[in-house]
Amino acid sequence: MNRDDALKKIKKCLALGKSANQHEAGAAMRQAQKLMAEHLVSPDDIALADVTMKSCSTRTNSTPAWEARLAAVVAEAFGCEVIWTRSARVLQYKVFYSRAVIFYGVGNAPEIAGYAWDVLSRQCAKGRLAHIRSQSQRCKPITLTARGDQYALGWVCGVMEKLERFAAPEKTTLLLEQYKAANWPDSTTAKPKDRTKGRNVSLNDFGTGVLHGQLADLNHGVGAAAPQGLLA
Repeated sequence: MNRDDALKKIKKCLALGKSANQHEAGAAMRQAQKLMAEHLVSPDDIALADVTMKSCSTRTNSTPAWEARLAAVVAEAFGCEVIWTRSARVLQYKVFYSRAVIFYGVGNAPEIAGYAWDVLSRQCAKGRLAHIRSQSQRCKPITLTARGDQYALGWVCGVMEKLERFAAPEKTTLLLEQYKAANWPDSTTAKPKDRTKGRNVSLNDFGTGVLHGQLADLNHGVGAAAPQGLLA
């Protein structure tokens, strides 16, 4: 029996330890204590075993403010925390970098958050591109990027209210902090890129994004096992 299997068995024993049958509860607790001693499992290890994570692809290879904000909003709505990772691979003597956003939380919350991220980030990126294409072709590329980002920030604000309807129970912050320390001990705080500052953007860019974000279709058909139907 490996450590992961032992953790699963210990959790089952601890659950049986709450049985109304005193003999069954006592036997289960003794078995749990025995397995914990054999596999050097602490109570903290058992608690951390409830934490899972979901890694998702990103829409950009940088960290624009709108993408960082959307990830934070999704994580908050489903009781998760979020961390960004960057990896590199070498192909034909060239280095290619890729990024991922990871949602981590208790139970299946990260799976649902990851699903919401995939759908919403796709919708937001599509709307952003359409907004950019609606601008005058005489605009500089840097101006088009800024206006697209301003639109996307508005879009995130627009969809925020709908996501809040799915707000999960208060997340166990301390547990997630322990999980982060165990899995990403060298993580640092990155500052998202604000590509709108000092650029020729307007309230119209932001306002259009808000209106389009409010059109995102959400429903409460969220099952415990599958996130299908969360977003239309």
